[in-house]
Amino acid sequence: MNTPTIAYGPSQVFDNCLPESLYQSLLTAASRIGWRFDWSTPSNPHSRYWHHEVGYGNKENTVDVTDRVRKHPLQEFGQYIDWLRSHMVSPGTRMLRFYLNAHTFGTDGWPHNDTDRGEELTTILYLTPCWQPEWCGETVVFNAQRDIETAVLPRRNRLLSFASDRLHSPRPLAKAFGGLRVVLVVKMGSPDGLGASFSRLLQPTPARTN
Repeated sequence: MNTPTIAYGPSQVFDNCLPESLYQSLLTAASRIGWRFDWSTPSNPHSRYWHHEVGYGNKENTVDVTDRVRKHPLQEFGQYIDWLRSHMVSPGTRMLRFYLNAHTFGTDGWPHNDTDRGEELTTILYLTPCWQPEWCGETVVFNAQRDIETAVLPRRNRLLSFASDRLHSPRPLAKAFGGLRVVLVVKMGSPDGLGASFSRLLQPTPARTN
């Protein structure tokens, strides 16, 4: 599979990027994990949603958590890291955080950033068999003026990437949606601490706005 690689900088969207067998195994894994409903974003501790920790790396972490991910009972998560390093980022990329979040109707996201440091990258893999626009639940990334710069709907086998210090938020779900909106989040640090080394792309492709 000839997959474009991630570049540090503007938001990017990659559709149908994972091999179907790996994506399907991650979908299945998301249905087997134990969800914890009391997770919150520090910028709004009253907004609660579902969470499953895999890498045990917090917002300040700068240490690679790959070994912790490999200790998880579900081996699919380690396989996903291997795929990211072999197809999307430099092999030496540090995996700083690795976890799953889930929202239902009535649970709110909140604008936040994943780090206060530059040169780190967040990827969001949407683990959903299908999605309808009327269900809402898009991820929005804000610009420096706190206006919405990018809005991305969940979609099967869709990966979103953006600089980790960018303000972003999941949008609320419509009442018409009766399931779980699940995302697998991986935050990365480039091997040399310079965002340019995430990939070989010279001109990153901006994310499309949905």
